[in-house]
Amino acid sequence: MRYEHAYYLTKERSLEVEFLLLHLGPARGWRAYILSNIDYTRVSPTRSTAIYDIHRLTETHSERYLDAARPYPYVCWNQTIHDLDTMKNVCAVWSEITAYYIRHGGSFSSIQRKLSAQGVI
Repeated sequence: MRYEHAYYLTKERSLEVEFLLLHLGPARGWRAYILSNIDYTRVSPTRSTAIYDIHRLTETHSERYLDAARPYPYVCWNQTIHDLDTMKNVCAVWSEITAYYIRHGGSFSSIQRKLSAQGVI
């Protein structure tokens, strides 16, 4: 299996995320595991940490690629990523949206539109 470590520091420097990018083969493409412990509630204790709100999934027991005893979270993305540079860009976008979400809340898609319009992502 091919893999690479990646780090991303958001543009406003409020969040640094460590990723392990793992290639799962031609059919599955790249997966970005989130190795950093992210505190989603540090600004607002009521901020949702539901998997679909934060676009962060966890492996099921049958697909644990890193550690059979512990599930690791990974970036939820709606397409298969076949290119490492594209996966790194997805990590950057996810990190920027996550940092904004922690500070202000909102839905992933509305934050994505807002940050895109501002030229952040």
